[in-house]
Amino acid sequence: MGSIVFNKPAFSIQDQIKLLSARGLLIKDIALAEHWLTHVGYYRLAGYWQIFQTDGRLHTFAVNTTFEQIVELYNFDRELRMLVYDAIERIEVSLRTIMVQYMSLVYGPYWFVNAGLAHYPDHYEENKLKIEEEIGRSKEQFIVHHDEVYGKSNFPPAWKTMQVLSLGTLSKVYSNISTALPEKNQIARSFGLPNYVYFVSWMQSVTILRNLCAHHSRICNRMYDFVPQRLSTMPYPWISRLPANMHFSRMLYNQLCSLKYLLDRVCHGNTFSARLHALIALHPGIAVRQMGFVDDWNKEPLWE
Repeated sequence: MGSIVFNKPAFSIQDQIKLLSARGLLIKDIALAEHWLTHVGYYRLAGYWQIFQTDGRLHTFAVNTTFEQIVELYNFDRELRMLVYDAIERIEVSLRTIMVQYMSLVYGPYWFVNAGLAHYPDHYEENKLKIEEEIGRSKEQFIVHHDEVYGKSNFPPAWKTMQVLSLGTLSKVYSNISTALPEKNQIARSFGLPNYVYFVSWMQSVTILRNLCAHHSRICNRMYDFVPQRLSTMPYPWISRLPANMHFSRMLYNQLCSLKYLLDRVCHGNTFSARLHALIALHPGIAVRQMGFVDDWNKEPLWE
């Protein structure tokens, strides 16, 4: 850990504007800047103006960078988060339903607390504790009613329990299903992927994207540490130009491609492509290439 003592003082809104101006940001509308710095905040906006800076140490801005450009990028990111979150909700609901259907019909309503069906015993215990915690927090009427009728000594059946688990916990439960069970691959193939290895990877990246959206965090111009495992051929419309290397794989466009592919499996006739096209057209000043978008991306089979 670092040993430098933090001693930077808090700045007033007026001082923040002076600092940004001194670093080369053009602020023509002082009232606009005051509003955004008051209601959104300097530090939150800093995540958006970093790409406009040419010196990471001095924090100087590229020539002719305006405060309005920062606002446009912030608004684009916010609208994109809502679009992405809507798509993830559909995938999450589908995963709950498909897991319950495939596993409960074969292994009964309590398969998720059957250690014999788990791949790793230690992960099974961790997941079991997490499930117990999330059920204990739930105020859903069907959980309350179950406890009143059947008591709290046992978990509610899978078709109730899966409804109140977070996407992270849900994904971990799936990931730890024994690889000896054919249902693990059957669930993956329900989402158009060849086997569980790919589905675990893709759901991990979806979960991270979901958490960023849920916490109102920036998703644009971010490098993602977890990327969907690469697939060149698919049984359904996909992209012909895969990311050239890991650098591009970690960009937003790669995440969105995987998200759209999964969404198409669970929500036929969705309008994700059209809405994304419209959002980008509404913000012509946004450099989507910096997010990994390729030229003519909207002509790819996945996006048409």
